[in-house]
Amino acid sequence: MRSLKLGKLGLILVTIFVIIGLTTFCQAGKIKIRYSDHDPPGGMRTNFIKDVWLPEIVKQTDNKVKIQDFWGGALLGSKEILKGIGDGVTNMGFVYPGHYPGQLPAHTIFKLFPRGPSKFENMVWFYRKVYEEIPEFQAELKKANVKPIFITAGLPGAFCGKNPLSGLKDIKGDKWRAGDKWALRFLKNAGAVPVSVPWGDVYMALQTGTIDGCFTNYDGLHLMKFDEVAPNLLVSKQLWYAMPFLHLVNIDFFNGLPREVQEGMLKASAIAEQKFSNTYKEAFETIMAEQKAAGYKVTELSNEDILKWENPGQLEKLQAQWVEDAEKAGLKTAASVMEKTKALHKQASER
Repeated sequence: MRSLKLGKLGLILVTIFVIIGLTTFCQAGKIKIRYSDHDPPGGMRTNFIKDVWLPEIVKQTDNKVKIQDFWGGALLGSKEILKGIGDGVTNMGFVYPGHYPGQLPAHTIFKLFPRGPSKFENMVWFYRKVYEEIPEFQAELKKANVKPIFITAGLPGAFCGKNPLSGLKDIKGDKWRAGDKWALRFLKNAGAVPVSVPWGDVYMALQTGTIDGCFTNYDGLHLMKFDEVAPNLLVSKQLWYAMPFLHLVNIDFFNGLPREVQEGMLKASAIAEQKFSNTYKEAFETIMAEQKAAGYKVTELSNEDILKWENPGQLEKLQAQWVEDAEKAGLKTAASVMEKTKALHKQASER
């Protein structure tokens, strides 16, 4: 009798787990898709994802899906998300490749191109060509069990400082923060004292004088209100932020979807990437207007300063260093990846 009860209990538990599994995938007859993002709503990209891309997926799949979205790292943090998508903790999510230099060594190459296309349509052309023509990039993502479904970009890199900035010369000798080792090298080459500070601590570091300035994407610094405590800005549309903002999907999950849903998601992403071009252009102008209205000092970098930041002589050395480092990290074809990426970057910049 006791074993019979245990058998019934086991059957009940199995039934419960099956029901939970089914409801994870479907809800009210719809396919449920979890999306996770470590940034909060309110920024250029996050608003676009929430208001344009995700609704477009629902539309292009004929309302067959229901999207459950998590923001501000509520489900997974920025350094957990790649594994989280690959393991199926979330079905889709935003990944900033710069946070995974060990797992995505090929992707670190983008930072070795400090000057790039100023229009998003040319940027996304470049990114798509990289994934189509240089297999090492897709291989890294496939190893993590993810694939890119939608690509955006941050606004160009910008300087926000506590001290007056009339040009690049004014960062010399001051302590400046950047988010990766290559950007820190560019700061050093420009005469600044490079400092590493976690993203979440930058506002306080600027406020307390731990650092004098921060170099990061224009929309990111505005969203995080760094310009409140560092109201002197140097900007240029030519200083693209380089690293693609990847919105990835779990490969197994995607392959298991009905074909019409897969096609709808891909169509929605293509439509959204086209629409993002206007959003990207308008956001730059909007942020600049808001900063000027707030009394912040916004200065556009001269061509001379852009060339100084790019520093062709030092850039060649840094690119050679990248090849050496990437080979040590296991990317044996690093030299080939660099040459192919250079060629595509040149084409994108001339479009």
